[in-house]
Amino acid sequence: MKKIFYLSSIILLSSIVLYSCDLIVPKTAKWIDITELEEKKKKKMVVIELYTPWCGWCKRMEKNTFNTPKIAQYLNKNFYAVKFNAEDRTPVTFMDKTYRFDSRAGNRGRHELATMLMTKNAKQGYPTIAFLDADYNLIQAVPGYKNAEEFNAIMHYFSEEHYKTKKWDDFVKQFKENSLSPSE
Repeated sequence: MKKIFYLSSIILLSSIVLYSCDLIVPKTAKWIDITELEEKKKKKMVVIELYTPWCGWCKRMEKNTFNTPKIAQYLNKNFYAVKFNAEDRTPVTFMDKTYRFDSRAGNRGRHELATMLMTKNAKQGYPTIAFLDADYNLIQAVPGYKNAEEFNAIMHYFSEEHYKTKKWDDFVKQFKENSLSPSE
């Protein structure tokens, strides 16, 4: 009887430790700082969340989208995830160029790196999610709050390189149809 109790205790304790260390299913995205990105050895695509501390939609996206286990797991597996405060005043060197805070950009000022990542967008606001290829070239930045379902489709569109061969509208229609299939 004692052996069963000890064995059960060990299994339970091990499960708790593994789950709390995100070794089973990550509960949140594992964010890194932009300065850590170029040190990474493995080539992966990059997602950069451009946010500000005062942005309510940014906080909502963090809570409702990035903290969804399915999103966090896929994001952690397929991307380096970077959080970047678009109003940070610290100079940042990225891809051999130094970016600084520009007090004249936007209403409150904006970091030049954030401005560079949002250049292809007509709408520049927060949150904006920038997708970079494995060589850290900007593919596209997607402005605005996205719920978990919307962001899931966007992640797949970029990580599986559908953006190279399919229009967004065609992809999202097919993605939704496949997501609703009973085989999953």
